[in-house]
Amino acid sequence: MKSSDCIFCSIVEGADPSVRVYEDDICIAIMDIFPIREGHVLVIPKEHAPLVHELSEQTRNHLFSVANRINKAQRRCDLPCDAINIIVNDGKAANQHVPHVHVHLLPRRQGDLSKVALSFFTRMLNYFGQESRRKRLEKIADNIKTHIPEE
Repeated sequence: MKSSDCIFCSIVEGADPSVRVYEDDICIAIMDIFPIREGHVLVIPKEHAPLVHELSEQTRNHLFSVANRINKAQRRCDLPCDAINIIVNDGKAANQHVPHVHVHLLPRRQGDLSKVALSFFTRMLNYFGQESRRKRLEKIADNIKTHIPEE
């Protein structure tokens, strides 16, 4: 079931723009429009559920399986990546800003904590509508897509 006021449901339906890395019948993976680090991807179930435990077991398992495949792709492509933060903010008190389950896959470099902290606090200053920014996200998405392993 979709929620009419949910930005992720709107993206899933194609009503709002996104730069897609992956899509199947159960979920999509998109570039974060306010990335904390280059290559920041969100894996989002098509089924609307604010909290992880509200997803069906099949959807929850599939979501994390796809997240794992994207994780492998981020490590294989030429992103600057020594490690990946896999983050689920499950509820408002856990810093979840969009009440629709999503998994953040955040490429990290050794020693980048200060850059990550700065990006976290300034990331909303970026504007998605800038054509050059969108082209950059599309280039990164294409790079990740070519490295996604088969199931």
